[in-house]
Amino acid sequence: MRKQISRETSGINSVAGFLYLFFLLLTLTSCQSDKSPQLRAHQGILDAGFYFNREHASLYLDGQWEFYPGQLYGSEDFADVTTKTFINVPGIWSKEHDVLIDGPLQYGTYRLRIVNHGLPSMFSVRNNQINSSFRLFVDGKEVLSNGVVADTQEDAVPFFKPEVKNVNADSDTLEIILQVSNFYQKKGGIIESPQIGTNSTLQKKQLFNSGMSFLLIGSLLIMAIYHLGLFFVFRQDRSPLYFGIFVLLVSSRILVTGEEPLLLVFPNASWILMARIEYASLYLSPMFFILFFRALFEEHVHGRLVVIYGIVALIFTLLVIFTPPVVFMGSLVFYQAFLSIIILNVLYWLWNAWLNKKEGAITFLIASSVLFIGILHDFIYASEFIRGPQWFPFGLFLFIMGQAFVLSRRFSGISKKNQQLLKELDFQNKNLENIVKERTQELLNQQNLLLETNFQLEQQKHTMQSQSELMEQINELLEKEKEKSDKLLLNVLPEHIAAELRMHGKSLAHSYPLVSVMFVDFVGFSRIAEKLEPESLLEDLHFYFANFDDVAKKYNLEKIKTIGDAYMCAGGLRENANDRDAISTVKAALEIRDFIEANKEDRLYLGQKGLDCRIGIHTGPVIAGVVGKSKFAFDIWGPAVNIAKQMESFCNPGKVNISENTYNLVKNQFHCTSRGVISMKHKLNMEMFFVESLKKDI
Repeated sequence: MRKQISRETSGINSVAGFLYLFFLLLTLTSCQSDKSPQLRAHQGILDAGFYFNREHASLYLDGQWEFYPGQLYGSEDFADVTTKTFINVPGIWSKEHDVLIDGPLQYGTYRLRIVNHGLPSMFSVRNNQINSSFRLFVDGKEVLSNGVVADTQEDAVPFFKPEVKNVNADSDTLEIILQVSNFYQKKGGIIESPQIGTNSTLQKKQLFNSGMSFLLIGSLLIMAIYHLGLFFVFRQDRSPLYFGIFVLLVSSRILVTGEEPLLLVFPNASWILMARIEYASLYLSPMFFILFFRALFEEHVHGRLVVIYGIVALIFTLLVIFTPPVVFMGSLVFYQAFLSIIILNVLYWLWNAWLNKKEGAITFLIASSVLFIGILHDFIYASEFIRGPQWFPFGLFLFIMGQAFVLSRRFSGISKKNQQLLKELDFQNKNLENIVKERTQELLNQQNLLLETNFQLEQQKHTMQSQSELMEQINELLEKEKEKSDKLLLNVLPEHIAAELRMHGKSLAHSYPLVSVMFVDFVGFSRIAEKLEPESLLEDLHFYFANFDDVAKKYNLEKIKTIGDAYMCAGGLRENANDRDAISTVKAALEIRDFIEANKEDRLYLGQKGLDCRIGIHTGPVIAGVVGKSKFAFDIWGPAVNIAKQMESFCNPGKVNISENTYNLVKNQFHCTSRGVISMKHKLNMEMFFVESLKKDI
């Protein structure tokens, strides 16, 4: 089987190679240059040497013509002309520096005299590309014209249509005058020389060129419709769609170039419209060519480059749509550079695909090479005015045939797969009865096994449900106990310390550099306590300390402990503490002071004894941790704690006394009164401040 497939593949490749060789030979044979002698005009005179005495003779009128820039002369005007200038034909007049006039050259007159021509009394003249309108006179009689020749843009009308017209002339010397005007292109003048010759020769050549154009257009349209039809059948593959659009664009360009077949259907078609069709199809086609290439060899194509090429092609196309001809035709040189980059890139991608033995890569490479050679040849021909055959149409034909071959191979593969599937389906249908019996018995066995397994699973399910309900009850109890223990733990320890104890079973000592320690102590509480019942004493302490706890929580302070009637808390027991912690601690102190003052007034109003308090705050480094094995207690140590206690001891009743360290952190937020430097225990001298109130503008 493999040998048969190999032989089939080898046979297909051989046929493909033969077809390429055949079309290549056909291209080279049909594109031979005219066998006309190299007769050229010199200083406005062409000596034909009786060349036209032969049958089927035609001649391009190349060489030096007389040229009169900025003038539209008729035959009768040359009697008064004394100064002659000459210009090479074919050629662009803007490149002939010796005949330039002041300002842009937009119209002029060409003149050529042919001697010793040997033409019959009835011969023919054919015009080729002349930008962008002209009138051709032979011996003073107008023979051919395209558009309207004028000396102003308002009156000039561009047009191009190659025609062959018969001429009657009996003189031995022919005078040919060409009036040319160009207001719509950068390249003005005779781009391709007119031809003269026998009527049969020129007519046959024109009919042959038109026939080849229609043949090529017809072939391309058939290919385009075929591949678009393939896309609508196999929508998952977009390569036929891109290829069909590419072929349609190329066909539209052929319609408006060369013999311009479109004018046979629409003889009055606008020159500007046809120019836009020509350039838009030229500028858009590379985008669909690359999309087609990517659909075939996606793994070898750089996606971002495809997007960039598409954007550039779209920009060129927009120039064609929205700018005048002189602008978008002038962009052709930039497009040629852009197209050269695309060609090199595609050849590189194809080379990689071929090296990776991608199916169809070698065919695509050969066909693309032929097409690119044709494009390069025609670019050189168009830009350098070298007469010769146009290879692009034949290169395009070979390319399209090659791509059709690649796509047919691709879809033939799909067809073979479908045929194989049909064979398998037919086999399955023929053996369906036996297969059904076997499958039915297998299904019955599987059903019995499933029923037994399902019964066992139901039993296991009931057992697991019972176990699950029991586990849920146990988990609920454990969760409730955990919540209770966590709540108790958080009541006596900071959250991060409690987390350490739960995780590691112990807590390490922590050092905090900027902690604001606050002590609150009641004045004369011991004397009042001697007169109270224990229940009343405990109730009063609970009342005050519970309120202190709320204030501490409000300002994110950590309650440390209570010692008798003294309450100790701290702010900044965290990493990255700053002056905001000191400010929060002072705010909490003022709120506690205000609460005690308000409660004192209420008690006095009821005839009871009110309480005063002293509050001291100092900010500095402390060490914090948990000590002991049982009844865990969180505490802080360090000189800052002792100084804070001294701040409370040296405070007046009803006041908040802060150290200089704390003052420096909060002075912009509060109104403070300096108490001067006060001597404390252990021979310490420190400036103290009373905090009066929060500044109103804060």
